Amino acid sequence: MLPSNLLTVWKRKGIIQPRFARSTKENLQVASNLIDLYKHGVGKKKWVLKKVADELETEDYDYRFVRGLLLLLDRKSVFRCHSPTDPQELRRKLFQITGEKGPAISLEERKKELEEVASQLEISSEELEEEMYADLDSELVLEAFSALSAGELLERYNLSLSQTLLFESTELRFTVTGNWQEIFYKVKKLGLIYDIYKEDQEFWIKIDGPASLFKLARRYGTAIAKLLPSIIANLKWTIEAKILWQYTNEICTFNLVSWKYRDLFETPQIAESYDSVVEEDFATRFHALSSDWRLKREPEPIIVGQQVLLPDFSFEREGIKIYLEVVGFWTTSYLLRKIEKLRKTRERIVVAVDGTLACEKLTKLEEKQNINIIYYRHKIPLPPILRYLQDAFREVHAKQAELIESLNVKFTEPLIKFDEFAARIGVSEEVVRIHLTSNPPSNYTALPNSLIRKDKLECLKQKLDKQLEKTGKLTLTAAVEIARSEQVEITSALQTLGYKIIWHGLDTEKAEVIRQNEANS
Repeated sequence: MLPSNLLTVWKRKGIIQPRFARSTKENLQVASNLIDLYKHGVGKKKWVLKKVADELETEDYDYRFVRGLLLLLDRKSVFRCHSPTDPQELRRKLFQITGEKGPAISLEERKKELEEVASQLEISSEELEEEMYADLDSELVLEAFSALSAGELLERYNLSLSQTLLFESTELRFTVTGNWQEIFYKVKKLGLIYDIYKEDQEFWIKIDGPASLFKLARRYGTAIAKLLPSIIANLKWTIEAKILWQYTNEICTFNLVSWKYRDLFETPQIAESYDSVVEEDFATRFHALSSDWRLKREPEPIIVGQQVLLPDFSFEREGIKIYLEVVGFWTTSYLLRKIEKLRKTRERIVVAVDGTLACEKLTKLEEKQNINIIYYRHKIPLPPILRYLQDAFREVHAKQAELIESLNVKFTEPLIKFDEFAARIGVSEEVVRIHLTSNPPSNYTALPNSLIRKDKLECLKQKLDKQLEKTGKLTLTAAVEIARSEQVEITSALQTLGYKIIWHGLDTEKAEVIRQNEANS
């Protein structure tokens, strides 16, 4: 974070953005020069370092940029007062003498007073003048510096600019692809007022900004700024904020998206961590199964009324998602809150409960069809979880198959890809494949991954035959180009059309396509 007087932005048509420092040759050079100044400045006073840095402000660089970098370098440094005598004690003695004899009205009188105090302390008057203000910020001496690269300094500067701009926000909303546990931990720890909702299959968190509150605006703005690093630590994120620009008293929009701005920030890789040995052991054993289910640690939150439930794991397969909540160490109040949330959710959840828990209210959850409780001691058993997943998979597939049957869809497109059709109606691609390949429409032919209209398939066959008759042979490369012009994946259509690929080594350029009857003869 930077002082507001060092914030530099551009504003146009209701959009406001910080003037980020991109990794240009000039910016990297400025950052590198300042880092070298601090590297070789150990033992020097802060005012000496600042004097050298001031020269950069006269070289057509924005003074706010240079001073912002200096401030960040100060935070990587240790400055101390190196006076052997307490400067406050020195000033106290001087003020005491001045009070007794009256203020010095000439240089000669001032010199005598300094010599008197210096004599009492057994130091020279020059040393006294040097040390009596040694505790001022500009007089502090650089004792240690934690070096960083020029690129890292620019990244920290960009983050600080964004954080400073958020001080003036009326609201902030964002979505991420992970790190939910850390984000909600920070939100609650920082005392932020939030709301969560789902929009376009993404979970968004909306936080009231400091400019929308009546009190504690600065402290609240600092809290929002502290949340920003946890948001941008993800691979993908979107941030939207409304900024009350104090100079024009208008509301402006501040947008950050990972695909455009991620390279401007320091984004450490999020290491996968576990809350307990039980969870880590379960994840290790489940991954070793090589199951068709994909296990995800700390998935997206589940919205439960005005609250959120943060499951420990999710199981995902062909669009089906089932959550796992591990209940280990607990207190009565914690357990009651957890039970209340579980009762309200409509999602499918497996609850793994430490077998030493004896809670009548917890067992009543088993009456809910979408919640299955599994008790464990020492480690979570895999067989009951796998059985539940398989039963849920069959049940969902059966419902999806019924849905497809009830749709009575009439296709007209030349090519229907199974994955696209499945996404369109919200079912599993495997269910679509089974249904459409077992009972394809009369004017379509089923391929492994799509339906192709028979007239389009015949058109493709004619083009392949024409090329074969024209040149006497048909290379695989030429066949691929012809199929691509018809938007058909060639290897899935060749056998249906009565062709076969003949390989001459591993080089695809030498492979050729022939009719199957020719291959048999």
